[in-house]
Amino acid sequence: MFTQDGFGVRLEWGLDGVEALAPHCTVLIIVDVLCFTTSLDMIVGQGGRINLRPFSPQATTGLRRPSALRSVQPGDEITMTSPNGGRLCEHAAQWTKVMAGCLRNAAAVADKAIDLADRGPIGIVPAGEQWGVNMFEGRTEGRMRVAIEDYLGAGALVSELLALGYNPASPEAALAATTYRTAEPYLGDLLGGCGSGLELGERGLSEDIALAGQTNVSKAAPHLVNGVFE
Repeated sequence: MFTQDGFGVRLEWGLDGVEALAPHCTVLIIVDVLCFTTSLDMIVGQGGRINLRPFSPQATTGLRRPSALRSVQPGDEITMTSPNGGRLCEHAAQWTKVMAGCLRNAAAVADKAIDLADRGPIGIVPAGEQWGVNMFEGRTEGRMRVAIEDYLGAGALVSELLALGYNPASPEAALAATTYRTAEPYLGDLLGGCGSGLELGERGLSEDIALAGQTNVSKAAPHLVNGVFE
């Protein structure tokens, strides 16, 4: 019942959601708006590639903030690790094709996902956050914290898939789309005022929130192939 069989567009949360959906979907889209999948969009959108590496406290190349990626050049190869969205992408790749979506590229990712899915089910996984884990600390795992920014990003993707005629959506996915459409006029305030946004703001990273809150400004559709997003 938790695999949402019979629906063309599915949604479930976090690592458990990956394990529930990935074996039953032909494409899985990971959503980690603040900031992993937004950073991927910034890199791929400027012609770069991302070598995804497993996260560890000893990693020398960690998560890159979107605001630090404005100067990426075509052909640049950037190594990145992530304790959250990146980990979910690696895990999902054991079973299915993996893409990374956010608010900036929801339309482009939805369009590419339909091509890759070849009429099979598309799953969307809002990563959420982890209690006590962030890019500034060495902890690698905590209990999942539901994050509204990822739910809104997932809802944007569901909305785009439905608009392109890819259906039906499971109740879990359909509700996310409805939530996104209701929230769309207030995205800036919601992203800045939610727990994750406040955390970034306190660290002087409000520019990341502004970049992550832009909708459908990018044609990038990051697709993971052999450990590389391009």
